[in-house]
Amino acid sequence: MAANTDAEILLTLTDVTAGYGAGLILKGVDLSVNRGESVCLIGPNGAGKSTVLKTISGLLRPKSGTVVFAGTDISAMTSRQRLGRGIVHVPQDRSLFPGMTVWENVMMGGFILSDPNLVRRRMEEVADAFPIVAKRRSSAAGSLSGGEQKQVELARSLMLDPALILLDEPSIGLDPKSRTSVFASIAGLAKTGRSVLLVEQNARSGLAVAHRAAVLEAGVVALTGSGESLLNDPEVARLYLGAGASAHAPRS
Repeated sequence: MAANTDAEILLTLTDVTAGYGAGLILKGVDLSVNRGESVCLIGPNGAGKSTVLKTISGLLRPKSGTVVFAGTDISAMTSRQRLGRGIVHVPQDRSLFPGMTVWENVMMGGFILSDPNLVRRRMEEVADAFPIVAKRRSSAAGSLSGGEQKQVELARSLMLDPALILLDEPSIGLDPKSRTSVFASIAGLAKTGRSVLLVEQNARSGLAVAHRAAVLEAGVVALTGSGESLLNDPEVARLYLGAGASAHAPRS
């Protein structure tokens, strides 16, 4: 991606290959994310977008190449070690415990914290940032709408005060109103100084909240640029945004 000073860069993937069994999904990915920046990764199904996130969070080990986070090579670290360093992964599938309350679900996000005072303080901060946590505090998570559940998942991801949040298809299955609310929350995350790497099939909405973006094709990064430039690129519009996509929606 675009050149940046070392002081700005939080995450760098260099010539990363990864896959399942003998097969390779990622075939030499080069990607970077700056501090306090949102980056959106788009591309066709099967291009390896979710595999990139799993390789960063430690759910999948790279077969070659390096993953460097905050100046440290984390390629061989476990997912728990990466979590402790400030990398949080919010998966595509609903990950709340439906029978537990909203408050209990959010508290689970701080499961590796040993200081109860810190947990309490983080809960208060999260409830301030996501009012639904306080409003639906005692409700069973399973009783919330899809959009509300995604808001709670985002809130839970903040319990460890992460430097990098990995979001996999956060808008999937949501109605337009819920999708708008979720993307507004994503846009707000970067304003807190956190970095966001977003994989999103709804490319138009993902690009609209991204500072920078990359197109992944056949396991490699084929194109990079600002979110706005890719949103207005006629070829990107033709391939990924659908017919008549040259006029994009306003930023949140």
